[in-house]
Amino acid sequence: MKKFVLILLIMLFTCTALLSCGGGEINPVAERESPGGFNADGDNDSDDTPAAAESTKLLPDLPEADFDGAIINFLVRGEDYHWYWSSREIYAENETGEPVNDAVYRRNRYVEDKYNFEIKEYRSAIPFNDASRAVRAGDDTYDVFMIGLGEGANLAQGGHLVNLYAMPHIDLLQPWWDQRAVSDLIIGGKIYYALGDINIMDNDSTFVTFFNKKLIADHGMEMPYQFARDGEWTLDIFNQMIMEVSRDLNGDGIMGPEDLFGHLTEASGSYNLFVGAGGRIALNNAGNYPELTINNENTSAIIDKILITMGNRNFTLLADDYSGQFSNPWDELTRPMFKNNQGLFYSIGMGTANLMRDMEVDFGILPLPKFDKNQSEYYNPVGPGSTTSVCVPVSGSNINLTGFALEAMAAESMYTLTEAYYTINFENKSLRDEESIEMMKIILNTRAYDLGHVFGFGDFHTIFDSMTRRNTNTFASDYERRAERAQRDIDRLIESFNN
Repeated sequence: MKKFVLILLIMLFTCTALLSCGGGEINPVAERESPGGFNADGDNDSDDTPAAAESTKLLPDLPEADFDGAIINFLVRGEDYHWYWSSREIYAENETGEPVNDAVYRRNRYVEDKYNFEIKEYRSAIPFNDASRAVRAGDDTYDVFMIGLGEGANLAQGGHLVNLYAMPHIDLLQPWWDQRAVSDLIIGGKIYYALGDINIMDNDSTFVTFFNKKLIADHGMEMPYQFARDGEWTLDIFNQMIMEVSRDLNGDGIMGPEDLFGHLTEASGSYNLFVGAGGRIALNNAGNYPELTINNENTSAIIDKILITMGNRNFTLLADDYSGQFSNPWDELTRPMFKNNQGLFYSIGMGTANLMRDMEVDFGILPLPKFDKNQSEYYNPVGPGSTTSVCVPVSGSNINLTGFALEAMAAESMYTLTEAYYTINFENKSLRDEESIEMMKIILNTRAYDLGHVFGFGDFHTIFDSMTRRNTNTFASDYERRAERAQRDIDRLIESFNN
């Protein structure tokens, strides 16, 4: 079993060539190699001597260097930003026995000792505000901002960030940088934000669907793994299973927190399902400039399918609907309901898996469903607000060190931080099956970034929330009201990037 898991994990870490969203062209990218030797038990079956490990690693193309103890400062999210989304990926003071913390510590010690620089962080409750103020004041305190992708897009449009393609030492085609993000988010040959092995919040922020294995068995349903494996995990099957399971358990005639739902999620789940079904607000054209693409023949059809269950409170419970009754309905309602076998499907960020380690009943993980089986691949959107991205401010005073340190840290993270991330997820007994590893491979190789959401063109992503709450497809009128503003947003973005 160990060796089987090892083989699957190696598959998980292997990237294939990715399809560009712009013009349907194929973007050649570096093939990702396995970190090697790692398996879900945390063991290492290979030669674990330092010399052997170093010889099998894919190393960054960096020269020998001694930075004489220079400091690279990161601005990150602190505990007062959010209890879960605070930074744990950049700095660790010492080893504590917690896998991610210790991986960060070992990564930092390795690159610091090898190149003689020091990594420090500033933890902030309002990192975007602090970043914006620093750049406007010409304050060079921070060399790197680890802020939300949408926040990075905002700063980039204001001319506050460095084009990473112009940074010394950074090679965005290397496998420790997320090639999907590079492909989907480049604009006019420039990119101001990067994601990859240096951070783990992009993994946590990937929207997925968990399912309760007990409820599948209790209702005599087929395990959905095979549908996903065969490329036939679709909205039709998803909706059918949701409707079949939903029950008014307490008999009061009203579906509520005491009942059994086919689907537990949030209002924004409709937008994420839209992306999963192949929809996008905007895509890059052949020249790598964004175009509004949401108004096409498929959009209304996708929305109609989504609303069959997302718009019906007899089938789907939305956490947002209970904000007045709970201080945090995600933590206090939907996740406890799923753990209590009151939800067949639970659509949420992948990081939630680590918050359900104590769930007694086994659960599985699936990519978001396709529109139909003719869709070429799955798409799993990354939340631009919750994920972090690597941004370099124009106010930084040592661009050479910054680029060097980021490339070194990202490369080493592929063998430390990313391994630790999988360790804490696959140590979860409920997800330590071969099918879940296979599904994780599919999910992380099909992550998607929508320029229209990242840059908020016309705030189009919000129309899905309102349609879900009203259970009405109002796309035609919504598009008519927002299209002109969205096009102005795109024009301004292109102008700012070209300048």
